[in-house]
Amino acid sequence: MSAPGIGKESHLTLPDFSAVTRLPKPVKALVYLLILSVMTVAALGALAATIVILGQLTGAFSLL
Repeated sequence: MSAPGIGKESHLTLPDFSAVTRLPKPVKALVYLLILSVMTVAALGALAATIVILGQLTGAFSLL
């Protein structure tokens, strides 16, 4: 008997960055900076959403 899910293919896969490693160094740096900026904006958006949700739950401020 095996645990459920063992031996099955994963539905979530990470993107293949092997094509990025073959790029010239300046282009590769720009790609990585772009990825970093997108992740930073996403993290700041998640932080802002968390602050708004906690503010709404605690009654610290009301948006609606």
